[in-house]
Amino acid sequence: MPEALPDELHTAVSLGLLLLASLAAGILADLIRIPKVSAYLLAGMLVGPSVAHWIGDEQLHHLAPLTKLAMALVLLELGYQFSFVQIRRIMRHAVWLSSGELLVTFVLVCVTTYAISQSVPIAVLLAALALATAPATTVLVLKESRSEGPVTELAEVLVALNNIVAIVAFEVLFLVAFIASGLLDQSITSELMRLAADLGGACLLGLAAGLVISYGSGLLSRRRWLVMIFAVVVLTLGLCESWQMPYMLAFLVAGMVVVNTSDVTGDLLGEQEKIGGLLIVVFFAVHGAELELAAFLTAGLLGTGYIVARSAGKILGIRWAAQLRKEAPPVRRFLGSCMLAQAGAAIALASLAQQRWPEIGNQLQDIILGSVVFFEIVGPIFLRWSVLQAGEVPLAQAISHRTETPTSQAGKMWHRGRDALGLKPKQSINLQAMTVGALVRKNVKGLQQSAHFDEVVAYIQHSHDNTYIVVDDHQQVAGVIRYNELSDTFFDSAIDILVYAEDLTSPTAAVLNPEQSLAEAIESFRIANDDVLPVVDAQTHQLIGIVRRGDVTELAIRLRPKESGEKSDG
Repeated sequence: MPEALPDELHTAVSLGLLLLASLAAGILADLIRIPKVSAYLLAGMLVGPSVAHWIGDEQLHHLAPLTKLAMALVLLELGYQFSFVQIRRIMRHAVWLSSGELLVTFVLVCVTTYAISQSVPIAVLLAALALATAPATTVLVLKESRSEGPVTELAEVLVALNNIVAIVAFEVLFLVAFIASGLLDQSITSELMRLAADLGGACLLGLAAGLVISYGSGLLSRRRWLVMIFAVVVLTLGLCESWQMPYMLAFLVAGMVVVNTSDVTGDLLGEQEKIGGLLIVVFFAVHGAELELAAFLTAGLLGTGYIVARSAGKILGIRWAAQLRKEAPPVRRFLGSCMLAQAGAAIALASLAQQRWPEIGNQLQDIILGSVVFFEIVGPIFLRWSVLQAGEVPLAQAISHRTETPTSQAGKMWHRGRDALGLKPKQSINLQAMTVGALVRKNVKGLQQSAHFDEVVAYIQHSHDNTYIVVDDHQQVAGVIRYNELSDTFFDSAIDILVYAEDLTSPTAAVLNPEQSLAEAIESFRIANDDVLPVVDAQTHQLIGIVRRGDVTELAIRLRPKESGEKSDG
């Protein structure tokens, strides 16, 4: 490329290379069944300064605003998970689990890194940085997996709590370490006021941004929502950057405000995802290009100790806390490994330390940049494995979508040409080969017959379905409750104290077992009007989980032979 070309063209070429590399990596991820996040990171690393040098540090610097915008949108979406109804329901679990994880992680990292570095400031600040979990990585892997259940739900809450605690803890401990080293050239009061202004200002900006989005969504037509969201997000991000406030905290708060003040949060999310998905690909590709293999290799013993201690702290901390709280086995065994990914918050805080205290900050940055290479590649893989093992992703969803190979695409073109001559090949699919067991969502608990009406309402509020399975004391299906049959009951408060789940239960339209074929499941849904059907063990008749009409339909469409040249007369 000629040296005379302007920088803008260089940046555009870099962006194009990153997107093409990410596209190829995404296809490969489907084939070998790894999270696309990991594939995008590896693609960025391959074309970036660490390996091929096709993209330089200057070009990555020009793309930084796009990555921050993508992170802002992810954090806004993460904040949407914190409705007050949901917080009241799971916060007592989440706070306990998060406290155990953060405490054990902090202690293990602090002790391990001090034993290696013999530096109290390094050990304490690395321990604070270890608390953070990458929100973008976690949210995107969970969304890609389409997982549902307690592990998924708690992971989304814990990743937000982790980052809030990490930001506050790092700022406070950094100030304490700075004062203890005798380097503070201002009064402690002024520094505390600066810290309070930064954190409080970020919360206030987030509050204002959330209120504007919520208010605007009620006044403006839907076709203008995307412009409004991006205007508010970009403005808020710019103000945080100008005033050096933690923008991650601001957007978490903004999302929480929106979900608790707007009744169209789902529609708002749908609008921002129209362009947010592309920005997320850019975010991970650029982030991958920024990963420094050399930093990972030079992190040495201290970096290795940090990686081992942080991993052990996340997994053992949650396992210990979950055991004390007697949480469900999937939460005890798999939630900790969902918390390993680390990137944005830790890198930003380490960079801040490098600016304020170069002597310590340079060492922190070397360790964080080196360890992020490990955590960002391994973390998404462990996260996806965890929700799969927890039974929160149906097996059929874990099957990669079919992608065309060069050979199959050439064959497809040949068949289209043959179809043009009126020689349409006959294709068929054997649905008998697929079973209900591949579609069952196991981490769904039935509603007890003896549940009081308030418990029924709470169960319905947090369900994604319109049909709710009712079980007896032996976990055998007793029937179903259908939402459309409850309209009168909901508005008659006088009978609340008299009604139990069994009073609202109707017979099931059909019951499936894991050995039945996909064709039989489709036929059962044709007969039934329910959006879910219970799946029971063929011998014990106990509830295993549910199958959703949408899952069956989606898989049937994916397996349906695509006949080229097909036309509709309608």
